[in-house]
Amino acid sequence: MTVARKTLLRSFFARSPERVAEDLLGAVFVHGRSIGTVVETEAYLGEFDPAAHARFGQTARTRVLYGRPGFAYVYQTRHHVCLNVATSVRGTPGCVLIRALRPVRGIAAMRSRRGVDDVWRLANGPANLCQAFDVRLIHDGVDLTRGAGPFFREGEPPTSFYRDERIGISRARRWLLRFLSAGEAVSRPPGPRARLI
Repeated sequence: MTVARKTLLRSFFARSPERVAEDLLGAVFVHGRSIGTVVETEAYLGEFDPAAHARFGQTARTRVLYGRPGFAYVYQTRHHVCLNVATSVRGTPGCVLIRALRPVRGIAAMRSRRGVDDVWRLANGPANLCQAFDVRLIHDGVDLTRGAGPFFREGEPPTSFYRDERIGISRARRWLLRFLSAGEAVSRPPGPRARLI
């Protein structure tokens, strides 16, 4: 018998980015018929985090981060789109970057969107997962707690995971704010400073 999983509530996201990033591991991301399990996240701590977009304060680009938690912050870097979810409370601009998903359903459509057959490479990186799950800039500001799509729902937390350095940034890179489920296809394997939990 399949157990129905509840959509993650706003209260889940109304916590520190670090806690949300850890607890999102194992959660399920749903967008239309495409479904995947979160296997890698990265926390950004707001205005005092030198690697965060919010370090410059509120701008037109970062307005979602200053609103209510649980909303999508989608941005483009070079030619790639990245999906984040706003955390903390209104006025406190924390967020979590979704770095990798394990595809569960809708894999044929993901392969078509990505032009990749290997299921392990379909969503193993922020840009890859957005392409595979058809997340676009139009989803910036979407409420991810409504259950209408895209949204997150409850899943099974991993039996073990790593805390590791953030990647793809130049500032505060050594902060252990990247979370990776053990044994999954992620954007980059655990590094020498990673801690298994």
